[in-house]
Order: sequence, then C-alpha cells, then structure tokens
Amino acid sequence: MSWKARPRGAWASGLWMIPLFFCVTSSLLAEEPLPVSPSLPAAGGLEATDPIETLRVEGSRSRHAQVEGAVSFFRVDELQITRAIPEVLTDALRGVGSIHMQTTTAGQGSPFLRGLTGSGLLSVVDGMRLNNAIYRSAPNPYLDLVDSHLVEEIHVIRGPASVRHGSDAMGGVVSVRSRRPYFEGDDWEMRGLLSGMFASANLARGVRTEFEVGRQDFGLRGGFTGLATSDLRGGGDTGKQIPTAFESVGADAAFTWALDDGQSLNGDFQFMKQPDTPRYDELVAGFGQTEPSSLIFQYQPLERLFAHLNYETVEPFPGVSTLDLDVSFQRIRDDRTTRAYPSPENDYEFREQNASELFGVVLAGRSQVTDQIDLNWGADAYLDWVSSTRTREEVATGSTEPWISRFPNGSKMNSYGVYADVVMQVLPTLEVNGGLRYSYFDTYIAPSVERSQNQVNQDVTGALGFVWSPTDELSLIASFRRGFRAPNVFDLGTIGPRPGNRYNVPTTNLSPEVIYTYDFGFTYSASRIDAEVFGFYSNYNDKIASVLTGLTLPDGRAVVQSSNEKLARLAGVEGSLRVLLSSEVFLVAEAFYTWGEQQVRGGEVEPADRIPPFQGRVGVAYQPLEWIWIEPYVRFAASQNRLSNRDIQDPRINPEGTPGWATLGVRTQWALRENLDLVVEVRNITDADYREHGSGYQAPGAGVATSVAFRF
Repeated sequence: MSWKARPRGAWASGLWMIPLFFCVTSSLLAEEPLPVSPSLPAAGGLEATDPIETLRVEGSRSRHAQVEGAVSFFRVDELQITRAIPEVLTDALRGVGSIHMQTTTAGQGSPFLRGLTGSGLLSVVDGMRLNNAIYRSAPNPYLDLVDSHLVEEIHVIRGPASVRHGSDAMGGVVSVRSRRPYFEGDDWEMRGLLSGMFASANLARGVRTEFEVGRQDFGLRGGFTGLATSDLRGGGDTGKQIPTAFESVGADAAFTWALDDGQSLNGDFQFMKQPDTPRYDELVAGFGQTEPSSLIFQYQPLERLFAHLNYETVEPFPGVSTLDLDVSFQRIRDDRTTRAYPSPENDYEFREQNASELFGVVLAGRSQVTDQIDLNWGADAYLDWVSSTRTREEVATGSTEPWISRFPNGSKMNSYGVYADVVMQVLPTLEVNGGLRYSYFDTYIAPSVERSQNQVNQDVTGALGFVWSPTDELSLIASFRRGFRAPNVFDLGTIGPRPGNRYNVPTTNLSPEVIYTYDFGFTYSASRIDAEVFGFYSNYNDKIASVLTGLTLPDGRAVVQSSNEKLARLAGVEGSLRVLLSSEVFLVAEAFYTWGEQQVRGGEVEPADRIPPFQGRVGVAYQPLEWIWIEPYVRFAASQNRLSNRDIQDPRINPEGTPGWATLGVRTQWALRENLDLVVEVRNITDADYREHGSGYQAPGAGVATSVAFRF
C-alpha cells in the first residue's frame, strides 16, 4: 500500500516505537532507581516557591551589557531546544512566543516577527550579524545554516532594535548564543556526548558527537553533526510530498581561555552544509498552477562557514565596567542548479555560484555612570564582498556559455556604526531608557547589465522607553522605537527569476526603509504566575518592494524592479501566561495576532503581504517524579483570508485563504541514567492536514520523533 493511499492511521508506521520505548524503559527502570539528570530541571525549571522569570527586556549584543531599554523579548533555552527535537534550528522556534514560522521547502525555515521576515529581521550569532549583502527580503534559508546542537539559548527581541544592532532590526532580532566548553576545578577533565534522533514522518535520522577537554582556566571542544531525511508525509490524505528529502552535515570547534582575573579569550569555528536541497514549491505545481515553475531547482549547496574570536574583560579602565571585542568572518554560499519547466522554444539549465564573505568587528562596553545611570555604548564595522557567476547550458545540444550572474560579481557593501543608550532610574518606581545610533553604508554595485554604481546611505536612529513599576510584581512599559534597513546588494543588483513567476532586474538610488513602532504593555510576575501582554503599532515607510515594470518575458514571467514605493501599517497584540498550578504542574499559554495593510504610492490600500493569522499554543507540563517530564500541548492558528494581490498570485498560498487548523501533541523527557536522557514527542496526533500560512508544502502528518543523548 502506498503512502498516498493510506488512511489517517498511516502514521502507525512510526507508532511501533511507542510500545518498544515503554518496554525498553520499563526494563531499565526495573534495574535500579534513576538519578536526577542535570539537564532535567523540575517542572520546566521552576520550583513551587520560585518566582517565574520575567520576560520583559533584552537587547544586549554582549554577554555583560545591560538591556536596551523597554524592549519586549522572550528566550528559548537549551532545554527547550532539546525537547523540540529539531532537524534544523528554526524547528526549535516553531510555536514559540510570537513567532510565525514559514517553510518554503524542507530544511529551511524563515521566522516572522510582527509581520516581517527575511532582511526585515536581524539574525545574529554570538553578537555577530548573520544578515549579509545578499540577504533577501523574502523568506530565506540562512538561519538554518546554524547547527541547533551548538546553541545555548536564543533571545528573540520583538520590534525595532536598531540602536544596538543597526540595519535590518525592524521587526525584531533573533539572537543566537552558542555554548562554550566551561570546566570547574584545577585538574584536567575529559567528557563527551553521543546523541541521535529519529522522526517517523520523514524518516529523519540524525547524529551528533562531540568531545571536550579542559580545566577551570581553559576548555576545548570539537564536534560533528549529520542529518538525512526522506520525503515528508503530510497529514490526512496528503501522502508523501516529493521531493522534500534533504541532508546536512556540520563540524565545529570552540575554546575558552581565562587569561587572568576578569579577562578571557573565546573562539568559535562553525561549518554547516546542505549539499543538495530541492525547492519543493518550484518543482510541484502550486495554487493557481497547472504545471510547476521549474523542472530542476536544487540548492547545491547551501553552506555557512563562521570563525569568531571574542575578548572579554571586566573593569579594564576607570569608568568602564565591562568591555567586549568581537572579530568574525562568515562565508555563506547559495549555489543553485535550475531549469524552467521545458517549452519548445526555451529549455536551458542554469548553474550559479553565489557567495557573501562578511568580515565584522564589534566593540561593546558598559559604564556605570552613577548608581542610577547605566550607559551602554559601542561601535561596529562590517565589510561584505559578493561573488556571483552563472552559466547556461542548452539541454538539446549540451553547449554551455557564460550567463548574467544573479548578483553583479565583485559587488561590496561596507557599513560602520556607533551607538549609545542609557538606562536611568529617575524614581524608585520609574526607569527611563533612551538611545541613539549613527550608521554609514557604502555599497558598490559592480557592472553587469547596468553600469557600476556607488550608493552611500546614512542614518541616525533612536529609541525612548519608560518602565513604571508601581509594585514589585507589576511593570507598565511604553516605548517609541525607530528602525531602519539600508538597501543591500540583493535590493540593488539582483538579476533573475523570483518566486511567483517574476523576473527581477537591477535598480538604482534606493533609500533606506524606515519603521516607527509604538509599544505599550505590562508584565506581572509573582511566585506562581507570570503574565505579559504587549500591543504595538508600526508605520513602515519607504518599504523596498518588487514593483511591476509592465514588461513580460517570453516564458511568461513578469519583470519586476525594486523601488521605495510601498507604505505599510502594522499592528498587533502579543501575550503569554505561565502558571505554576502545583509543585508538579505548570501551565503555559501563548498567542499573538498581527494585522497589516499596505499601499503602493498612488495605488489602492490592500492587506499587507504574508501577514500571519492569529495563532498560539497551550501546554501543561507535568513532572510527577524528578526524572520524568511530560507535556501535552495544542497548537492552533485561525484562517487567514486577508490576502494582498501578491499573496493571491503566490502559488504557495491558497487564493481563497489559508484555512485554520489545530494540532495536538505530547512531549516527554526521561532521565534514564545520570548520563542518559531520552526525549520522545508524539506529533500531530489527529493527523490533521494543514499548512502554515505562506509555506510551500503541507505540515508533517502524525508521527513520532525521539532523541537519545549519552554523556561520557
């Protein structure tokens, strides 16, 4: 019987693991009592008498610096990432906080915050920019070139954070911090990790191995990661979605060295590669299509190499409390092989190699001016070089010729910035936060079909916020923040096909995008309850958008060009509730709603592009014993019927709207031994057939995912 023909119970092919799992664990439990795992804190890390952590503010690029004012955020820690059993990093963000996750194809996820994604969000790894000169404004795969096994925590900042972080931090910041190999004691120690994962919906098989050696003043780690999946089975009668199989491989190293009291030197090397990933929505006919857009569309490869040095010191000079200096190099490859769906007059295969090489230097400091005034300050510089080549092969004859590259080969984008922000306790119950940043951008577009051009952009941005805490438990927060995004090489110089049957041509003289955001909300944190609600409203001006030129290519693709022609208005509400019901039971509920409208200058007002629907998650964590944790949960999303004209034409989106959905799952973690942890998740128990808004394929059907970690 084929997958396509199986009824809703088809996921039973993975269900056999459940009785096997209980048989194995029962035999283990019968041998001896189980110790508490160090990685398994009680009730999600909460004791009955502990106050729940407030999730109000965060914005620091450095490990020491204080927060960037009244900025709402949430944190995803290492334990949450482990329990998500992620295949790629963005899987750990799915259904968390106020993030909407869009997946155009397998192995790639693009987070949405406050209606923005792509270059409208800033991603940073250990304080250094992941965004680069070819980072596109649409959903993109680059965050998933960071290995989830290396991540200690993820801070997600909601709304503009341009004072600290500069360009692109408009809808928010996804800040990833990797683990460091810390040791205690004067004696040399060695330790290791071997872990594996499996998921039945796509037969995903993953392995992670790492080894660490060190002592109190020095630690060194090396590791390897591998993953392979088969085609993903969707819910209901969807069956296998071909092609969605992909592979990834990664290697990494890190060290930490305590030079003396108050000083340390830290280093990271990270490499991740997806050698051959198909783009599903191009290869399978979508909504409104009778045939797919492409016969071949393979990322070959997607790859990221990252090398990073960090120097930290405490009180290096009078008036400076902490100082961080970071230097990094990042190379991202986005190579592709493509072939349009063949026609008698146009059948060519294209091979392209695209890369960004980004060198960054960041200085971040903190000064305690008085007992009531904290000053955070810093400077950064990034130099970005773009290489891009493309060849065209005539399929019938096999003849090959150079072709116009996706980006003008040899383009550059250099940026420089300085900032300062202050936190002032003006009254016992009132805190005022404010900051300013100056940024300078020098972008060179190499000659291609157009002559070369230099574009210089400058920007001064700021933020102001207030935190009033009338009681120890309650804080009222209000802020006004300005964000911006400088046009990059992707905006100015891209040549070639785009999703939605479009073809992009270069443009000139783009201005930075600007967003003005007003936030108001409250947080309440007591011994058993933690709640927060934030509302926001954003004016998004000079948005860079693909505008129709009125031309059409012989293959039917509409010719588009980037322009500062779009205005948008975004608003929404974000809320979360955490309740410690007893020493064993913990309730978590999160939900958010985003509304948007847009207008091309002189045109009609319409719903904004790709706005996610109202959605959320409710879970109840139960820890009856120290060594076991269980959480049943429900994820849900309402329908999204407010579509822009571009949404309606996007083959990934149903022109009649994306239906609402709900899915039920159960997660559990077991400390089988002091050094052996098992995580099991039963996903989409009802085998719901659904698609997250904007995604290119149906979500996974019912199945089981599991991971085992053995420490030695």
